[in-house]
Amino acid sequence: MPFMTDLKNFRYVLPVLVVWVLLREKKAGIVFLVFIGLTLAITDPFSSRLLKDWLGRIRPCHVLEEVRLLTDCNTSYSFPSSHAVNIFAAAFFLSQPLKKLSPLFFGIAGIVGYSRIYIGIHYPLDVIGGATIGLLIAWPMRWLKDQVVARWIQPPGWKIAKKGRNFIGRR
Repeated sequence: MPFMTDLKNFRYVLPVLVVWVLLREKKAGIVFLVFIGLTLAITDPFSSRLLKDWLGRIRPCHVLEEVRLLTDCNTSYSFPSSHAVNIFAAAFFLSQPLKKLSPLFFGIAGIVGYSRIYIGIHYPLDVIGGATIGLLIAWPMRWLKDQVVARWIQPPGWKIAKKGRNFIGRR
């Protein structure tokens, strides 16, 4: 489980996804990557700096003696899990252009969230709350991205991405 919680373990997968999106979607891919970057630039500080300090929930590894700690116990607060916020926001974005891989993306997000509990540094509600916050931030950002693509990237007459279409509107 500590493997799933360390972003360094995915350093080869992320560039492959970036290249794939750019090759497949060209200008719309650039907009996609900008908006996923903006989304993560919002979700991370919102959860790490604002919510954690405001809510001040102590981590289980500082409070519960019987916690089996598999990593160092961070000194920041516990709620929400920033890993869950970020990974669920990213899974929501990636599930649009890669609909068939949506279960994989959300499965990985779920495993990462569970790993935060398993290694002893989050309560289950930290992860559930983090997943919810990540999705609530990513949803309007993805909608905004769709508006930008529809207005400036797609040829006139194309519709915004709908059911059965990929993220720039093609079938």
